Amino acid sequence: MRDLSIIENSKAESQLLVRYIHQHFSDYNFISILEAGCGQHWALDLAGTEYSLTGIDADEDALALRKQNIGDLDTAIVGDLRVVDLPDEQFDLIYNAFVLEHVENAALVLDNFCRWLKPNGLIILKIPDRDSVYGFLARHTPHWSHVLFYRHIKQCEHAGQPGYAPYPVVYDNCISREGIRRFCRLNNLQLVTELGKNNYIKKNGLIGSIVKYGAIFLSVCSLGYLSWRHNDLIFIIRKPDTDQN
Repeated sequence: MRDLSIIENSKAESQLLVRYIHQHFSDYNFISILEAGCGQHWALDLAGTEYSLTGIDADEDALALRKQNIGDLDTAIVGDLRVVDLPDEQFDLIYNAFVLEHVENAALVLDNFCRWLKPNGLIILKIPDRDSVYGFLARHTPHWSHVLFYRHIKQCEHAGQPGYAPYPVVYDNCISREGIRRFCRLNNLQLVTELGKNNYIKKNGLIGSIVKYGAIFLSVCSLGYLSWRHNDLIFIIRKPDTDQN
């Protein structure tokens, strides 16, 4: 499998995604967006694009905080992405960020995405890479250690409280780089781009150096199977327009 292009940071990632969305939907007067696993805030500034935003989340507390603090959802649904009943071909864009690694039988969610998406629609999918050093550690460490990491390292005061991350991880096999590629092949979807991003390695500082060289060491110990250069995977996936096939 070819090497990933690594995007510099979250700001560059958001700019790239927004630019692609504007370009792809430039001939649309209005688009319908599903934020699948919407959490507490919408990540993309789509100024200049008219859209409706539907948010679904299984965490009722997180959704309540979103409605109370942001109030940007046109429709808010408490529901399980595996079984929630939505019409076929309803959305132009489905945005799903750091949700599927927490879901058992996540293939059911991917199948729903394919069904809910309109022809020529886009899925933007972001997942931690289970086969990176960081994903390996997340899969093999207890949940309480993730809470402590969020609370004391990431300085998330409410970490682990109702409505707040981190959530327990599952990492189904389909939630991987090859798993997403397989999903696209089986459903005749176009994988437009795939990128990597590293949130843990900083350019300067002692902690950044410790993380970087510790990750390199674990990667070497795995004979290169576990990547250290990225922790997240970002996919842009297009559903072909049936009129063009």
